[in-house]
Amino acid sequence: MSEPKFKDFKIPKKILDEFYELTGGSEAYKGYIIAYSNEKGEPMIQARCDTQVTEYALHKAIEAYLSEYNQDAYEMEEDQENTWLFKN
Repeated sequence: MSEPKFKDFKIPKKILDEFYELTGGSEAYKGYIIAYSNEKGEPMIQARCDTQVTEYALHKAIEAYLSEYNQDAYEMEEDQENTWLFKN
């Protein structure tokens, strides 16, 4: 694999500012948490919220998503290990 032509990629601030503006109106609960990987495969997380309430709500939403995702992954793994139980 060749080395990337750029170093330490981050989503440009202008794009993040525009994305933030799209998350709600002027008096709304605006905010985001973005997770992605950079060119080296390292996890990157960027966040911006207008209030602690918004930040907390996004945090709890991510916790719920990860909990459900982990449960689904566990159930699929368990099903794959025990497929013989479902055969006739």
